[in-house]
Amino acid sequence: MFEFTIKEAEFLNAFKSKISDYVNKSYKFTMTYLASPVMTDYRDNERLILISVNKSVYQNLYSFLHLNDNHMQYAAFACLENALYSMRVYYALASSPKNLHNFITTPDFSVEECEKEEAEKRAEYNENEEQFSVAEFYRSLHQFNTFVLKSPAISSQLHNKNVFLGLSCGKELSDELQNEVRKNLVGAYLSLSKHAKMFFNGGADTELEDFEEELYGMFTEYVKKFS
Repeated sequence: MFEFTIKEAEFLNAFKSKISDYVNKSYKFTMTYLASPVMTDYRDNERLILISVNKSVYQNLYSFLHLNDNHMQYAAFACLENALYSMRVYYALASSPKNLHNFITTPDFSVEECEKEEAEKRAEYNENEEQFSVAEFYRSLHQFNTFVLKSPAISSQLHNKNVFLGLSCGKELSDELQNEVRKNLVGAYLSLSKHAKMFFNGGADTELEDFEEELYGMFTEYVKKFS
C-alpha cells in the first residue's frame, strides 16, 4: 500500500484514503443518476454516451489510485490524465444539448472547441467564479507525462541518486516524486469534486453530501498546511 513518508505523512495518507472512498461513493451515485429516467431526461442513445464517458472517468481514477499504491507512477499519472480528459468531454456534452448532438453526428467533434465557446460566453472575469480548471490541470499533467517538462518528469524518478530498474519505482519514492503524487492527488480531488457537481443531488444521497462536506473540511486543512 502506498504511503507518504514526507512531511505531514499521517494527514496526507488519511486524505488519500478519503479520496479513494469518494471515488467509490460518487461513482455509485453518478451511475445511479444516469441510469434513472426519473432523475435524468435523456434519450437512450444520449444516456449510453454519458454513461460510457462517466465510466471512463471513474475507471481511470480507480486505476490512478491502484497504480499509485503499486508505485507505478508513469502509468498512474497517465490514467489520471485520461480521467481528466473524460471529465472535460462529459462537461461539454452534459452542459449543452448542441454539443451532445454534435458529438453523436460529427466525426471531428472537438472538446477544445466546446471549451473555447464556453470561455467566450464567460469573457468577463467573475471574482466569485471557481478558479480551478480541469483543462489547465490536464494540460500541465500532459506536459509531465510526455516529457515536455523534462526535469521533473525524469528527476522525480531518482531516489538517493539512483533509479530503480524494475517496472515500479521501488519500495521508496523520492521526496520529489512524493510531492508530484501529493499534487496530483489534490488535483484529482478538485477535478472529481467539480465533476460530481454536474450531478444534482438535492438530498437524494445525504450520506454522500455529508461525506463531501467532511472531505472538503480536510481539503481546507490541507490548504492551510501547505500554503
